[in-house]
Amino acid sequence: MLHSIIIYSKNILSQIPINDIVVNAIGSFLGWAGLLWLAMSKRGIRFLREKIERPSLRIELRKTPENIFTGIELGAPARWVEQQIGAPTKIGERWWGYRFSDSLLSICFDSNDSVKIISVALIDDKTTFDFPAWHFDCPSLGRLKLDSLLAAEHLSLEFKDSTRHSELFITGREGPRGAWHYIAFGVLSPHLPGPLLDVSFDWNKDENKLISQPKDIKINWAAVSNTSEIDVFPWDFGLTI
Repeated sequence: MLHSIIIYSKNILSQIPINDIVVNAIGSFLGWAGLLWLAMSKRGIRFLREKIERPSLRIELRKTPENIFTGIELGAPARWVEQQIGAPTKIGERWWGYRFSDSLLSICFDSNDSVKIISVALIDDKTTFDFPAWHFDCPSLGRLKLDSLLAAEHLSLEFKDSTRHSELFITGREGPRGAWHYIAFGVLSPHLPGPLLDVSFDWNKDENKLISQPKDIKINWAAVSNTSEIDVFPWDFGLTI
């Protein structure tokens, strides 16, 4: 009896196309996987990668507000500044540095955490910023050349030099009578490569005289300030590892 059942079972199994079933099953699985792969967008693939791979920071640099010299007022509180343009890239003692995609922004604060100096440095030759000048017709930073500043009698030129940089530094006092503020401009040429817009000039140290033509020298940073004590732009915070 048992022998007959075994023989009968073998006959039934021999009539079932096992190979065809297996092949069809594999084909169906591969087809489903292919459809799933095609259906997935780049976002889905990116999502899977983020789950499988180690995470990494994706920092997108923002553009500088076009009215940066007037949008942030001298004397504004630090808390308000952060609300308007976000957290700084770097922080020092009473100093914030912002690394934007089109400029470097330096903000100094006084003992009350109020804005004391606003400085903007160019990092390309296309970006421009309107500069608030009261006593002379000042072209936008980005178009401004040294000859326009030398033509303004209330501004003075100074040459600065160190082991780290060379600079033509132009300063003066501006604004309505009784409400003065100070301005500064620089032709800053660091001795180390970095993001700052490249400028060059020749200065005769023996005669303390500019050799290059002022009309050919581009200003690459500018500042407005509550104080006459304006230092060189802190260009090194734009350097990255």
